[in-house]
Amino acid sequence: MDQLVQFVDWKVMLVQVVNFAIIFYVLTKFVFKPLIAFLDAEDAKRAKIDSIASDIEAEKLEADKMAREVLDHARREAIAIKAQAEVLAKKEAFLMISRANDEITSMKTKAELDLANERKQMEGAMKDRILTIALSLNEKLFGKKEANADFIKQAMKE
Repeated sequence: MDQLVQFVDWKVMLVQVVNFAIIFYVLTKFVFKPLIAFLDAEDAKRAKIDSIASDIEAEKLEADKMAREVLDHARREAIAIKAQAEVLAKKEAFLMISRANDEITSMKTKAELDLANERKQMEGAMKDRILTIALSLNEKLFGKKEANADFIKQAMKE
């Protein structure tokens, strides 16, 4: 150990220790503390960003769930509206068919009445024409115009 003491210069050693202390102090004060503060701030920012990202993800999942619920509700409403429209359409079709049948029945009844009236008119016209022809024939055959007019009229009525 004596030999070691012999090679060590205590003045140089003291200067080296002071030099190391100054460098350590300067590095700690101006490099390490700001660097550690910067890294802590970055970690805090990263944690805040992660927290916000997880909140956003949760909100996105909730929004997706709500969107699915709204779509399902809209689908159910659409099906209900479609069913209601089909029922209304069937009712309207039934009413239209019913009205058409009533109108057809009314038209048929009117046509039958018109036909019966025309038939009566034609019968009356035919009777008058037959009477006229019979009287004309009677006049030509027997020479009397009014001879059997009452008899022919009576026969036509029966």
